[in-house]
Amino acid sequence: MQITGQFVPLKIEFRMASPICLSYPFIFFDGLIAHLFWRYREPEGYRCLPSKRVVKKVNELKLPLKRFYFAENKYIYHASVSIFDTNDAYVTTIYKKFCERYLNLNKIKRKKIDRTRGHFKDWSVKLVYIPARRVVFYANGNPEMIEELLQGLPGLGKKTSIGFGAIKSFKVEIIDEDWSIVKDSVAMRSIPIEAVSTYSEIVAMAWRAPYWAKENVGLCVPPFALCRLRKNIS
Repeated sequence: MQITGQFVPLKIEFRMASPICLSYPFIFFDGLIAHLFWRYREPEGYRCLPSKRVVKKVNELKLPLKRFYFAENKYIYHASVSIFDTNDAYVTTIYKKFCERYLNLNKIKRKKIDRTRGHFKDWSVKLVYIPARRVVFYANGNPEMIEELLQGLPGLGKKTSIGFGAIKSFKVEIIDEDWSIVKDSVAMRSIPIEAVSTYSEIVAMAWRAPYWAKENVGLCVPPFALCRLRKNIS
């Protein structure tokens, strides 16, 4: 897959079949596309990526999204965070327990399995879920490539393997205005303070993928705070 064609303002709308489970208030569209793009380019190597360490090549990916340069060699993608059609949020508890039917008893030498500690320990975790029926992202990019990548998206958010975040349908639509970074003076994603001239709020948060990595954290205008962008220096 090579990036060809013109970048245009886009609205991406998902219709959901089940609630979305989150461990963070937002889903970042450029992080989503980076995940899908890397999996498309490196289907075998993707499965071998370390879970606790940033792979530098991930940050060097040329995604099918327009870049906004706010300093030399520093940029953010034209890609918003998730916009849900509801403000409701709930907490659920997920339990994981040892299941004997998946155990090959012929290879187990121990007579007892300790479920209070170690590899087979039972555990539970509380997770937040949002009963959204509609999720919208804004972007500026190549609509054909983005739509092709999204075809391989199994779901939105966490725990899609147990039914959360199931997608009923999605639509990639070309629009007139670019609302992927700022819309009506409101930040649509995390924006480093070097990229803005005025702002109403700043927090320490990640501004590029992978968003879990501490080296990608800096002072930013958070999504949905007031701000004004500086000019693109590229």
